[in-house]
Amino acid sequence: MINKQEQTDSATAQLAQDILNYNINATTIHYILHNLFRSLKPIRCKYRLTINEIIFLNGIYLYCKHISTCISQNACLKFISYYNLGKVKYYLGSLLRKGMIQVTEIINRNIRYKLTQAGLSVMNDINGFRSIMLYFNYCFSGFYPTNLIPGKQS
Repeated sequence: MINKQEQTDSATAQLAQDILNYNINATTIHYILHNLFRSLKPIRCKYRLTINEIIFLNGIYLYCKHISTCISQNACLKFISYYNLGKVKYYLGSLLRKGMIQVTEIINRNIRYKLTQAGLSVMNDINGFRSIMLYFNYCFSGFYPTNLIPGKQS
């Protein structure tokens, strides 16, 4: 008798391996989100944004930079796939009220948005802050090779 649970299709297994390339447990995901929350605190305080608004703004920035000049609600739903339609509407409205995005055009009742100067300044600050944090983490995390530190020999 063959155990059907042990049988796997090799094509399906390969596809799952390609999609789930990382073995990440819930603790690691929590740690990553906690570090993101903690590391972006100066930006959150400066611009009065939540982490979800920053994630959403970053998605709009990437879409507008690499795919099109502006983004619609449906494109947000597909591109930033973590959020459902209600959250997409909420965060678009919130970012619109805070002046981070603006309505660019309305085509057949489809509203298209793009980043304002305030939204671009948030993204520029995040990119600058991220490079500083990466440098800091690299130099002082303990993963830095001690033989490369001037005056310190291992």
